[in-house]
Amino acid sequence: MPSLSRIEVGPARDEDEVQRFLRVVSQALFFPTMDQDVWLAREGRENIRVARVDGSIAGGLILQRMGQWFGGRSVPMSAVRCVGVGPEHRASGVASHLMRAALVEMKDAGVAISTLFPATQPVYRRAGYERAGLRLRYRLPAAAIDVHDRETAIRVKRDDDVEFIRDIYTHRARYTNGNLDRNEWYWQRIHDPLPHGQAHYMYVVDGESGPEGYISYAHRPTPTPHRHEIDVIDWSASTPRAQRRLLSFLADHRSMVEWINLCGPPADPALIQLGEQRAAVTERIDWMLRIVDVRTALEARGYPPGLTQELHMEVTDDVIEHNNGCFVLSVADGTGRVSRGGRGDIRTNVRGLAAMYTGHLTPAALQLAGLLNGEDTVLSAAAHTFAAPAPWMLDMF
Repeated sequence: MPSLSRIEVGPARDEDEVQRFLRVVSQALFFPTMDQDVWLAREGRENIRVARVDGSIAGGLILQRMGQWFGGRSVPMSAVRCVGVGPEHRASGVASHLMRAALVEMKDAGVAISTLFPATQPVYRRAGYERAGLRLRYRLPAAAIDVHDRETAIRVKRDDDVEFIRDIYTHRARYTNGNLDRNEWYWQRIHDPLPHGQAHYMYVVDGESGPEGYISYAHRPTPTPHRHEIDVIDWSASTPRAQRRLLSFLADHRSMVEWINLCGPPADPALIQLGEQRAAVTERIDWMLRIVDVRTALEARGYPPGLTQELHMEVTDDVIEHNNGCFVLSVADGTGRVSRGGRGDIRTNVRGLAAMYTGHLTPAALQLAGLLNGEDTVLSAAAHTFAAPAPWMLDMF
């Protein structure tokens, strides 16, 4: 087992280290065969961080800067992806050292929060991440879509639709908790996904004043002739009629398509329009969030309009020393202001704070889970402060 002094973390120094990183991560994460040059160009070599043990690449990860919507505001976020360690270096502290170094870098860069999808939880919990929101995948029989509204036009996406599509997505995302404020890297994944044996299509619903909805999807072949599936990559509507048109569009595939696979919130306004409850959750994964900077994170998100509240919190953080101590969160007019000091009525660590921050668990539930402590009246006040729709994410990285 290498000592921590022998583990060095930093950006890839040259193309040789980039290629060695790619070999390690491809093996660790079972990457499919792909055009490596195209993939690396999209990810950005400058976003790669590697862990070296005695000069050899033992693992690495990729950081993508974007935002995440909470309380109607986009919070500066760093997405952590492609975390991989060579099998010969597992359980040696490489992954933990890699994550801690990345968090210090994020803090120095002014990042408020960090989010990831875990393949395993313990290493990320040691770094201060906690389960903080949902990604749900539904499976719906195409024949069960009984919405038939074709009055609005739908057509193939054009190049000049890009900004409309982004506006439609943002209109919905900002009123959720947890949806991404996508960067250019993620938008490219939507408009031009890397091929994995699936044909990709994108359509736009036109309204009276411009596009009102869109859908991006791929065909999934099955062993049964003439019984295919559709994987919805991304879809959104800014009006009820556009949403009905998208549902009708999917229903019109039923002669060849048996199943529609799509992701959505726990209470999906699209699925609630169906006559019967035929959509089943086939996959659930909780994404994890980390408060990188307590003050910045609390001040960056939005809060319920009309609420005036003051919370006194004591936070502990084993990785980022700056986050330790007492904080006072003062909320008014949908905005939070944070100062040092106060009574520390709510006692939690950064993991408990993360799950409360997103609204994934109530303060009372977090106390039951052993991640937070406080008197009932204080926990009730905190529940009102962080009250929001259940946090969820359409995307995955």
